[in-house]
Amino acid sequence: MEKPAYKSSRSYISLVFILSLTLANSTRRPLVQVESRDRNETIISVHHQAHLDYGLSYPMTYEFNIPANGSDYHANVRFRSDQEWTEMLEKTSEDFFNGIEVVRFDHDADKAYVSVGFSSFSDSIYIMFTNAEGTPISAIFQQTTTYYDDRDAAVTATADDWADWCNEKFIQTCHIFRSHNLWLSTAIVTHGVGEDTWADIQAQIDSGYVEPVSHSRTHPYVPYEDLEGEVFGCKQDLIDNLDLPDHNRYGDNEYIYAWVAPYGEYDDDIDSMVSVSKYLTTRLYYPDDHGFGTWDNDLNKYDPVGVSREVGPLWVGTTDTVDLNNTFDEVLSSGGVYHVMCHPNVIEWDQDYPWAHLEHISNRRNVWYVGFGHLYAYHFLQSEYPSLDLKVAGSVKMVPTSFKLYQNYPNPFNSRTKIRFYSEYNNSISLNITDLNGNIIKNIINNTVLMGYHTFDWDGTNDIGVPVSAGIYFVSIRSNDGIHTRKMVLLK
Repeated sequence: MEKPAYKSSRSYISLVFILSLTLANSTRRPLVQVESRDRNETIISVHHQAHLDYGLSYPMTYEFNIPANGSDYHANVRFRSDQEWTEMLEKTSEDFFNGIEVVRFDHDADKAYVSVGFSSFSDSIYIMFTNAEGTPISAIFQQTTTYYDDRDAAVTATADDWADWCNEKFIQTCHIFRSHNLWLSTAIVTHGVGEDTWADIQAQIDSGYVEPVSHSRTHPYVPYEDLEGEVFGCKQDLIDNLDLPDHNRYGDNEYIYAWVAPYGEYDDDIDSMVSVSKYLTTRLYYPDDHGFGTWDNDLNKYDPVGVSREVGPLWVGTTDTVDLNNTFDEVLSSGGVYHVMCHPNVIEWDQDYPWAHLEHISNRRNVWYVGFGHLYAYHFLQSEYPSLDLKVAGSVKMVPTSFKLYQNYPNPFNSRTKIRFYSEYNNSISLNITDLNGNIIKNIINNTVLMGYHTFDWDGTNDIGVPVSAGIYFVSIRSNDGIHTRKMVLLK
């Protein structure tokens, strides 16, 4: 079908809405810019260095207001002003789809959801809506949606320890997750992988629904003898030995987005190397974490996160189908991220529990199914930028940065952990450790702190120096900026 020719207006007066987060050392140039032109064209541009650093090819969903009383609209996309427009594939809420470039119209709400990723052609995405006659129509950009296609919740899955000694079990697990249309992000121990296993990993990637993530070269305990090799070298091994999925590519560049910490152990040195290696996040090993890590402006990455549940009889794992399914239901109802993990070397596929749970969480049209690294590549663009206020031209709404409590690490921990926070100004605060019932078991600070970063150690004792029992605790800071809380897991 021949595309209609669109007549360009001579007037290029633009309303430019700039999203608030800027890259470190970027002379305050915005990371993402959304420009609405008077010829009914929206241009979304990304900072070139961020594009190079992270690829950003996973389709981001952009929400538009569209004219009421219409039913035959089309979305058109291109990546340079001299390209021809391409009409986007249209899906409905009755279709099952994830991670593809598509438009979905909600005519009852007068909304359009355009999902498109950045390409290797340029740092820009051009979007224009037309009616049945091919005439451009006015569509007003509103925001990026928290989840792909404005879904109610997200499901992601990670699998630890892919190496020669459990290769066949990983292949089986990949097949089973794929048969349920579930993405599986496989954490690979690269110096434990021989030529045949590399070929098997590649075959699973090529079959779809498999994303490789880093899990060190040798699966060491902290501290690492070769920090750079374990963290950065593992990433480079994956890039050198594999052809990565399309969502991990930008031109000839390939990307590994996530680091999975061996044994869930973590420290400051690893955290810094994860930053230097340009991972977006780290996955640790503790349950009941159903959200995203907080962005660290110093390290330019997200704070480490845990998982919702592990399926299987190991460490934090469970074989209780009722608990697994109920946890998923709770996360879905709250609109969170359900992160299920497993160790394929020990998961029992000859039992009913893993099958029953995968059946329960899969193939729902209101849920976004996504690889763990892809989840954060999407979140990287979406989360740091508030919804735009289009009522006032050029308005900017800043993300509050006056106070920030970081996730403690290591977490889980055995006897000692670090608690870190940032205050933009001198601030009167109280910092307390509380138990599940909200009882204060230790007061660490009740005073004025100076502006800047602060780190404190907690040795797992109460106010009278007695070690507390293993379990879940909370660190809470009350300040003029409000109350900030993080969950901690103490192991014995």
